[in-house]
Amino acid sequence: MPRRKRKSQEQFGQTSGLPRARKRKNRALIVEGGGMRGAFAGGVLAAMNRWYPSRRFDIVVGVSAGSCSAAYYVTETPNDLEATLKNLNVWRYELTGRKFLSRRRLIGKKTVMDQSYLVDELFGSRYPLKRERLDHPKTTPLYVVVSNLASGKPEYIKATAENALPLLKAATALPIATKGRSYLGDEVYTDGAVTDPIPVEAVIEAGYTDITVVLNHPRSYITGRTGRFLSFLSFPYNRSMAKFVRHEYHLKYNRAKEVINHPPSGVKIRIVDPPMSLPMKIVTTNEQVLNQVVDMGLEAGRNAFEKMQKEKRRFWAWLSGPFRKK
Repeated sequence: MPRRKRKSQEQFGQTSGLPRARKRKNRALIVEGGGMRGAFAGGVLAAMNRWYPSRRFDIVVGVSAGSCSAAYYVTETPNDLEATLKNLNVWRYELTGRKFLSRRRLIGKKTVMDQSYLVDELFGSRYPLKRERLDHPKTTPLYVVVSNLASGKPEYIKATAENALPLLKAATALPIATKGRSYLGDEVYTDGAVTDPIPVEAVIEAGYTDITVVLNHPRSYITGRTGRFLSFLSFPYNRSMAKFVRHEYHLKYNRAKEVINHPPSGVKIRIVDPPMSLPMKIVTTNEQVLNQVVDMGLEAGRNAFEKMQKEKRRFWAWLSGPFRKK
């Protein structure tokens, strides 16, 4: 039986860079990944869908697990409380226990993380993404970060109705937990967080100057160097990627945090982050913990909106000041 030919990048409509910001179109949202810590960002975006919907941004950029929550954020109707709460059940209940992550799958040819369950069953069927909305001109464009295994570079690919599910599979191809690779067209990718964990520099280079960043670690958190053995396990058959994880990843992550906390002149960055380290690890599936973290995200998202609204009111008060009667 002849092997089925894969679609080319062009047929998938893929581009590997962020679009340049246009005049007065410079508002960007970045959503960090972090495995199961993404439950926090899921809660934040659920709150923002109520108080600060995606149409307030000109571009949304998601990384790893953050790209999954971002996909719901840009495609759901603003203020649709029923749909928002239903989609949060993915984090609250559907990824708990051994349904999604299980070390028992190490026996045999299966992987610890079941991407088919996550993407095909949950995102594709039971909690279906409204993928057709990704192609609507009024939908805020979603760009997903993936790491090209051939070049060792990050790529920023626009989500469309056609490529959304395979793109999310590539974005969440977490090394060790999965095979660490996924096809998109004729290219092979892995988790975007490997090469650009928080793409704030790429977003700034594209000209965006009003940036909101949703983090799954406190803003003060920095990461240490990845161990030699863990780096090898991440990419046992790709020496250059293993070396990048070992020698470059922590530098890339910590430099992004430095930019976020001390943005360059002319760039405004709002940070939505947990007030403390989350009580979980990258593979935590305890239902009680996941619900606690989702609730922390909901609260952080609500508080962030209130702060943004106060900023907006102060601006209009300042603008109207000269016209007030004395």
